Amino acid sequence: MVEQQKDAQVITNVSSNPVSQLIERMKPLHVLLSRNTYVKDTTSRLKRIIDDASAQTMILVMGKERVGKTTLINALLGRELLSASSAHPTAANTFIRYGEQECVKAVFLDGMVATFDIGKVELFTTSDTFVAQIIREYLDYIEVYIKHDLLKNTTIVDTVALESTAEHTAYFSEMLLDRVDEVFWVIRGGSIATEAELMLLEKYSRRGIKPHFIINGIDEYEGDIRDFIQSENGRYGHQVASMLAVSAKLALEGSKMKDSQLIARSQYDELYKLLENLANDYSKKTHHIVTRFIDWLQRFRKEVEYIPQREPYLSAVESIGKYADHEEFEFTRQQRDSALLTAYEEEYEHVCHVFKSVETLYQLLQTLTSELYLRDEIVEEFEYTALSYQQAVREYRKYHVEYMQVYGLLDQQYRKLFGKGIEKGNLQQLNENTITKRHKGILDDLQTKCEEQFNMIKYYESIVVSNLYSIQNHLSELAEKRLRGIIRQIEELNIQRKREVKVANAYATKLAEFSCIEEAQYFIKDAIKPYLLSGSIELTEQQRATIENTVECIIAVELSQKEVALPSEENEQAIMLHQEFEMNYTLRPLKLIEADVVSIIPELPVPLML
Repeated sequence: MVEQQKDAQVITNVSSNPVSQLIERMKPLHVLLSRNTYVKDTTSRLKRIIDDASAQTMILVMGKERVGKTTLINALLGRELLSASSAHPTAANTFIRYGEQECVKAVFLDGMVATFDIGKVELFTTSDTFVAQIIREYLDYIEVYIKHDLLKNTTIVDTVALESTAEHTAYFSEMLLDRVDEVFWVIRGGSIATEAELMLLEKYSRRGIKPHFIINGIDEYEGDIRDFIQSENGRYGHQVASMLAVSAKLALEGSKMKDSQLIARSQYDELYKLLENLANDYSKKTHHIVTRFIDWLQRFRKEVEYIPQREPYLSAVESIGKYADHEEFEFTRQQRDSALLTAYEEEYEHVCHVFKSVETLYQLLQTLTSELYLRDEIVEEFEYTALSYQQAVREYRKYHVEYMQVYGLLDQQYRKLFGKGIEKGNLQQLNENTITKRHKGILDDLQTKCEEQFNMIKYYESIVVSNLYSIQNHLSELAEKRLRGIIRQIEELNIQRKREVKVANAYATKLAEFSCIEEAQYFIKDAIKPYLLSGSIELTEQQRATIENTVECIIAVELSQKEVALPSEENEQAIMLHQEFEMNYTLRPLKLIEADVVSIIPELPVPLML
């Protein structure tokens, strides 16, 4: 009891922000409840509230399949981060957050977290491979961390599509909806909201949720989009916070091509303004977090009141058995670990053989585009030079073909006029004839263009050749770095697996009693309730009454502390994850020579001097 009283007194020197102060009171409560798996789900919900309150404003992007949700997000980020597949729509809820180091974190239903390279986003979201399907079976959600200024103030949540039932009603995860601060509801321009969507919108309206409707595809809408907006606004505008019309496709293309006109046509500026305004609305976020926490208190009250009916002793034993010894539970963990190991091995093998089929400069550039771990400033500089080289080659070949065509035509005309080929003619005759003079002018212009492109080819070619061997060594180093990263992730997975077993054994001792629940009861009474009712946070009278009544009911439940008989034999051996594939696969280095990267081009045409 002394410990929880101490926790109630140490909450000092925190931010003056009401939400920040509430977070500092929720954290010790979460620590207390984490000691008991009986309230695991409720504890997880509290952790989500803490995480969400500590995070940036969360924007949920929802809508039916094929309305462009993923493309909308990609356009906001200016890159094709998420796979936008019409055949395989998004299959996992995805939280896109700011991170200095780009990666993917897979959060599983049992709380385990596995980290992957950013290029593995598709494995969890749209891939239909057997390994992907197994992983998603135990997946809760994924977190994608990228370095983008937009995400410093905003977290974007990509979701699975709205589900339709046999009764033609729409369904969406209530738990996910509760976590977010704002909702972006995406529809296609010209495709009116369905009755199922309207019914769901009405349901949200009764809960005080007003989504922002994002009308996508204005570039494909043939009529006046304003008329469509006006029509939709008349149907359900009173239930909507705002309506914006954009083109995610144009915005994404504009970002990739750095085309300001395309971006302007996409009308994404209004969308960015909306995001900025929402991110700065702290009062709304405070109200949302407080409302969620009051709802959580009511849920916790029900759980506390239910504990005595289940005999806490037996419940604790059941929880430990499920966590540590239950065969079915253990089987699912083994299956998950096996799937993760298979995914790591497949990636390891792929990296080892990434240069296997690279025999030309073009193939190398294609590989650099698809393999994100092979990219840094040095590689991008080489890539720019190589692309410029290939572009110059293409331009030269085009002009050379045009030159030879015009030369042939001029030679034919000259033979017709003067009875001999142009190589035996003279410049005066060419210039005196109107037709041949005009074609000679075209030929001279093409020769000049050929010469310009030829010089550019030689310039870029010299740079590519001079850097060829150093860039190959650098790419091998990057590949080896990724291989080491995969091995490190496997080692971490194994360590975490052994840690899980140790934690299970520790819980067998600690959960012999429900003292942590009792500590949580008094912590809520002594530390959280006084702060909520102190006036630091604006509450309605109904909310204040709810807090008073809920806390009193929580405290009224008396929990006896009983010892839990530990199993006679404890399983202390972790299931090891094997790493034999490290010896089975060897990195095949890139071995291009000058002849592999230098393009063969026709000789430079000489100026026509007769």
